[in-house]
Amino acid sequence: MSATEQAQSAALTPLQHAAPEVMKCNRCGFCQTACPIYRVVGRESKVARAHHAHVRAILEGKLDLTPELYDSLFECLLCKACVAHCFPAAETNEVMVAAREAYIARHGQPLLQRFFLRHVLKTQQRTAAYLRLPFLGKRLGLSGLANRLGVLRWFGADIARAEGIMHTVPLRFLRRRLKGQRLAPDSPKHTVAYFMSCGFNFALPEVGEATVRTLIRAGCAVEVLPNNCCGLPPYVYGDREAARNLARRNLELLTQTRADFIVTDCGSCSSFLRDYPKLFPDAPALRQQAVTFAARVREFSELLATIRSPLTTHYSPLTTSVTYHDPCHMSRYCKLTGPPRELLKRLPGVEFRELPEADWCCGAAGTYNIAHFDQSMAVLDRKMGNIERTKAQVVATSCPACMIQLAFGARRRKSPVRVMHVAQLLDTSATA
Repeated sequence: MSATEQAQSAALTPLQHAAPEVMKCNRCGFCQTACPIYRVVGRESKVARAHHAHVRAILEGKLDLTPELYDSLFECLLCKACVAHCFPAAETNEVMVAAREAYIARHGQPLLQRFFLRHVLKTQQRTAAYLRLPFLGKRLGLSGLANRLGVLRWFGADIARAEGIMHTVPLRFLRRRLKGQRLAPDSPKHTVAYFMSCGFNFALPEVGEATVRTLIRAGCAVEVLPNNCCGLPPYVYGDREAARNLARRNLELLTQTRADFIVTDCGSCSSFLRDYPKLFPDAPALRQQAVTFAARVREFSELLATIRSPLTTHYSPLTTSVTYHDPCHMSRYCKLTGPPRELLKRLPGVEFRELPEADWCCGAAGTYNIAHFDQSMAVLDRKMGNIERTKAQVVATSCPACMIQLAFGARRRKSPVRVMHVAQLLDTSATA
């Protein structure tokens, strides 16, 4: 077998695993109304029905997996809105991940992407080392200057336009901020292990600090885990091997904790940690380890509901109006929509206003807003319009990517709405 034939055969393997989901599609087209990207571009090639048709044709030998399919495969948000509107519940998100895996098996990964996913993300310590220099440049205004001079356009027009998405960057990352602190109440009722997301560690450390303080007030002793990236970024880009390596390393590091629960304040991490078992279908021991691990994972608001934390002792009235944006991984992957709302409604002085299309994707989707800036902004505009219609003073959410995207949307539209994590609202009320 030639090298080309071997590459073609390797590319078909992940698609064959996804075939049962592909065959569920009956081509009804209900996914059109649900798909944020289709609603923006209006092209059939971007909707779930077309994705299933493409993969089916490849499996049947009627279509070749050529570079012309790249945009179709990688412009999906993986938000699962189509799955929610699909009568046979075809898991288009898994089909798209398999198709991306097949594509890079056939054509390879872009070198910069491969370097980032396999090298930079290997440990959070390594990620921190690589981020310090560009973050310093951001704080000094050098990235903005480079953008104005046209330097960033060398890396692509979308990257240049996305330079302002992150308004500020922190001086100190979360792991360093928490180091050496006593993270327990006088008489803890529970012990929880805090899984630190990359987003809150490197971009929004103040959220992680609020989370830890709130957990302590809820009677929890908090153990900060020495975790690495959960593995979701390489997974969604089709690099299943890199995702497995990160998951395997996390399982080695984290299964030794004796904490009652493993808690994270990132909806995306919460979702993917629970999905670890599916990464090891051919490794029974690792799969069982992942099953045991996943059963202990709780998202922040879910944990407070689990331990029945009262919100009466430490909390003062905020006198503000709040709406809530459902991150896709929270609402559609984890099916967690009630706990964050219940926490917000129980806060003294908070007037909760339900957000129209609360689970409509904000367009962030990890780094989608960098790779596909225009489409991301069009999706975001719909979300921001709905937020503005509530006239809420604060939009709360549970995902770092969503927080960064929504804050950028507010700045673009000169909206006064503040973007906060649920934990920040609880922490603000407790210290008011």
